[in-house]
Amino acid sequence: MLKRLAHVTLYVHDCEEALRFYTEKLGFEKRMDSRMDDGSRWLTVGLPGEEIEIVLHDPTHWHREDVAQEMLRQVGKNPMWVWQTDDFGSTYETLRQRGVKFVSEPTEVMYGIEVVFEDLYGNRFLLLQPVFL
Repeated sequence: MLKRLAHVTLYVHDCEEALRFYTEKLGFEKRMDSRMDDGSRWLTVGLPGEEIEIVLHDPTHWHREDVAQEMLRQVGKNPMWVWQTDDFGSTYETLRQRGVKFVSEPTEVMYGIEVVFEDLYGNRFLLLQPVFL
């Protein structure tokens, strides 16, 4: 049976720029960085203390040209993920100072405080400090 979600994949145009964004702006840590002889690369990042890893995947070396091009057309089109925080104000301010692009203003809603931001490719994420009822 299924045990746990281990990895999620984001298609990227450039692994190095994606790595810089996720580590320097969002505070992820690099977990694995393996390069193969054919130029492909297995690159993952994760939040400190969390098990799940994000694969930063440039498909150009992994797949046939037609498959890679279809994957590259999906860059920036991932469904929204929700990132939770216990200190909305501090997290929001830190990300803002690091140059993270916010596409909405912080809003108090019945379930907490939230704001939407984007990564360097336009993938949208929700930063949420939930109110536990």
